[in-house]
Amino acid sequence: MWWVLWAKVTLQPLYSDVRFQPADKLNAGCTNSADILFAPQGQSITRFKIVLYYDPATIEILRILPIEWIGQMSSKIEYDKIILEVKNPIFADLKKEQKFFQIIFKGNNVGKELITLGTWSVVATASTTTPLSDIFTLNFAQVPECEPDIVPPSINLIYPKDTQQRIGLDQYFIFDIKDIGKWVDKNSIRVDFDNDQYFYGSDSLKRNGNYLTFSPSKRIPIDAKMDLKISMNDKQSYGWSNKAQTTYSFTSATWMVLEKNIGPLMYRQIALQAQKIVASAAECAVLANFYKTSDAFYQKDFRSIIQKVWCDISSVDTSMTAHEQTTTIPSDGKQQQLRNLSVFATVGWILFFISFTLKMHYFLAYKRHKNIIDKRKMNS
Repeated sequence: MWWVLWAKVTLQPLYSDVRFQPADKLNAGCTNSADILFAPQGQSITRFKIVLYYDPATIEILRILPIEWIGQMSSKIEYDKIILEVKNPIFADLKKEQKFFQIIFKGNNVGKELITLGTWSVVATASTTTPLSDIFTLNFAQVPECEPDIVPPSINLIYPKDTQQRIGLDQYFIFDIKDIGKWVDKNSIRVDFDNDQYFYGSDSLKRNGNYLTFSPSKRIPIDAKMDLKISMNDKQSYGWSNKAQTTYSFTSATWMVLEKNIGPLMYRQIALQAQKIVASAAECAVLANFYKTSDAFYQKDFRSIIQKVWCDISSVDTSMTAHEQTTTIPSDGKQQQLRNLSVFATVGWILFFISFTLKMHYFLAYKRHKNIIDKRKMNS
């Protein structure tokens, strides 16, 4: 008695993702795929031929993909049938089914469609040839879209480039965001940094094309280890979206130095934000001392800066009118100092003194922080 032989066809949606329902049906009007598998049932097969009949009014065969390295394979698409043939097939296991072809097709209608394995379908051994027959049912369902996004966005930190280097106390971060599908849902963008959460649309989190810039809204602590976690979802019409999440670890600097390449534009931005700076009593004392020991040539501009950070200089400035009306010509000993500082005239004295104020602000914060650490070390 001969073993019963057959070719088993498995039809599987191209987007076989459980998020998209119904997951057990093909998608009407969309591109689908079916694997053609053959089970030798323990026999030594020398050749098999599969002829599959379909209704060309409702099913369109797009292409056939053979597995080239497991036999001499040929395929043909005709008006209402496809013809697949394999000579000297190679099986990894004679008792298991194996994939030989993949069919790419479209079904236009919702519901059931039949594909028949029939006339001229045979399997041959060295001594006999046996016909093959079967009927396969394809179930098609309507779905909201044919090409759901199945790839999550990618997140790359491009500034600072080296996460092993200490970050500055005025550090900002730039990310390169990419998505090959329907792009990112901007409302899902979130950054967790130093125990604070930031969301897209805030002053701290801005998008410029594919780039996302993050600027912490509060000071970065001195000499501290912290994690920055950024997450976002892509857009999805149905199912649930793909999520991307990346975490970076940083250690902050022990000192603050403003960037040497600060240009006029950044200086102006600092000036615009100066109204938000409030100096402490200790910082005001340092600024007042600097004001008191400065040339009258510089005091006029410097006074407006001190007032912008809400410091009272009435105790050191008792003759404002005199200072404003007097023009001091620097002595020879001051000429070199004036030449060294004259570069700041291109962006205005006010911008220079604001940057100086910011440096003093962080310097005093560092001193307070260091005193606390020293006391802890002494008590430990």
